[in-house]
Amino acid sequence: MKKIKTKKAKVVNGKTLIVTVDMSKDKHFGYWRCPDGTDRKPFAFWNNGRGFQEFWECVSHAKKLYNLEDILFGYESTGPYAEPLMHFMRARGVHMVQVNPMHTKRLKELQGNSPNKTDQKDPKVIADIIALGHALTVVIPEGPAAELRRLTQARERSIERYVALVNQLQSLVAIIFPEFLQVMKDIKTSSARHLLEQCPAPRDVVAWGLDNLSCMLKKVSRGKLEEESRQGTLRGCRSLYRHNRRLGKHYPRDTRAAFCHGSL
Repeated sequence: MKKIKTKKAKVVNGKTLIVTVDMSKDKHFGYWRCPDGTDRKPFAFWNNGRGFQEFWECVSHAKKLYNLEDILFGYESTGPYAEPLMHFMRARGVHMVQVNPMHTKRLKELQGNSPNKTDQKDPKVIADIIALGHALTVVIPEGPAAELRRLTQARERSIERYVALVNQLQSLVAIIFPEFLQVMKDIKTSSARHLLEQCPAPRDVVAWGLDNLSCMLKKVSRGKLEEESRQGTLRGCRSLYRHNRRLGKHYPRDTRAAFCHGSL
């Protein structure tokens, strides 16, 4: 697959209308500027087809009114909110560039002594960055490249959620069943997960007994979990359960529900 990457773009000339947009979820803020400095105050338009059409009519009218030849559309690199408008502008043959959010933040600090987020201020700052020649080209993947990007992003999100759930499970096990993590080194294995599902507290493991526990773990692990580990799990559970009984501590009756709802 051909390597695709952005590069610095310098496409502003005396016949180019600079058009910039600050993207958001529901409403965008647009702005345009002529080469002689004539501009329009930032204006809002909705993030939908009708809003895009109104934005395009405003930009086209300015281009015709000031007898300009090209339109340069720029925006700040952002999340998925920009994609509908990007495809809309691309279909009209507009050259597109993007700016680094860090550049926007630093230039706002220089101009207004404040890096705070202000939608009506950002389009002007984006236009200033483009005029200075610090814009980057826009790469819009198509076909297999676009599908691969979507799948990669979905996989990254799934991994983040999975890691968060595993960390939550380890925290709960450390409270309810600390010996478990000493015997089962990896809580993500099928043996560990099955054991927690069937016996979420030490007293549950004790109730199963060594023979039943060994048979279950041997079957689930397909013989990979050694007999010593199976016996060590039961010994650890017995020790913890008896110790807590002597101290007068009791586990929740519905420990399994506590795991599911994260109340422990």
